[in-house]
Amino acid sequence: MASEFLVDGDLFVEVVDNTDGGGIPPKRLQTLSQAHQDGSFDSTAFPFERSNGYNGVRQLYSRRGPQENIFRSGWGSSLNFEFIFDVSGAAMTPRWIDGKNGSPPTPSQLTRLNDNSVRLETFVPEPHHVDVSTIFTLISPHYINWETTIVARSDAFEEDWLGLFWASYIHAPENKTTYFLGRRNKNRLIEWIESLEESPPNPRVFASEIDPLLSIEPDPNGRLFHNIRPIRYAVPMFYGRWRNMMLAMMFKSKADLRFAIQPTGGGLKNPAWDFALVIRNCEVLKPYHFSGCVVFKPFVSSEDAWREYRRWIETTT
Repeated sequence: MASEFLVDGDLFVEVVDNTDGGGIPPKRLQTLSQAHQDGSFDSTAFPFERSNGYNGVRQLYSRRGPQENIFRSGWGSSLNFEFIFDVSGAAMTPRWIDGKNGSPPTPSQLTRLNDNSVRLETFVPEPHHVDVSTIFTLISPHYINWETTIVARSDAFEEDWLGLFWASYIHAPENKTTYFLGRRNKNRLIEWIESLEESPPNPRVFASEIDPLLSIEPDPNGRLFHNIRPIRYAVPMFYGRWRNMMLAMMFKSKADLRFAIQPTGGGLKNPAWDFALVIRNCEVLKPYHFSGCVVFKPFVSSEDAWREYRRWIETTT
């Protein structure tokens, strides 16, 4: 099964796995893999597979918002498990078997658990060999909770840490920036900060105020994952505005969690509002748990976003 729909309260949600077009049977996947190895695989020959390699939430609508999808879903999805990275660099193997767009999709499985919950499993191949399982649960009136379990089945990652990265492509918002509570330096008070206020508005990452940087950071000339800015966030949540709506992403813990933004990550008008998790001293076969919540509701104020976060933390601890 390639997609499942969740409908409750104000929200309509479609969750997808890595395989477009209703699923690829094992024999078909084997054929595509062989064609790719032979150099004869042409993704344009299989138009129903145009979204292969995109997992997570492909559609998100609200009864209280415009009748359009906040996520750019013509070719992709959001809350998309996109990269694995270590000191040697990043790989798209959570999406495609060999990490290259157009090659066969990485094996994944979508399972309906009940009316309001689905489980998405992704089996990242060698060299990293990591299993990632996420349960998405729709909570009325406007929440999507998620619980992610990560198990490394190989110690092939470089040094002792492993990074995982999720991307969300926002469809042409009037303002591309996100907002979070942070400090401009350690001597400043906590305040609301715009992620794109620093010029030029290039891709950048914000780390928690409690976390030390990795040995290779900051690296402004490197990939997005390590372009850590001096500003640190203090509360593990951020939000952005879209039409009359607010999309907030809230997290249980700020330990080794990074916020990222790419102003043109999904195209010229479509920013990517992203986040990443770093697992330090990563142990093989040890389950690591990571949880959060999406809020999609009419925008009221920054204070309302803060109230939503506090309410969620109080009711889930």
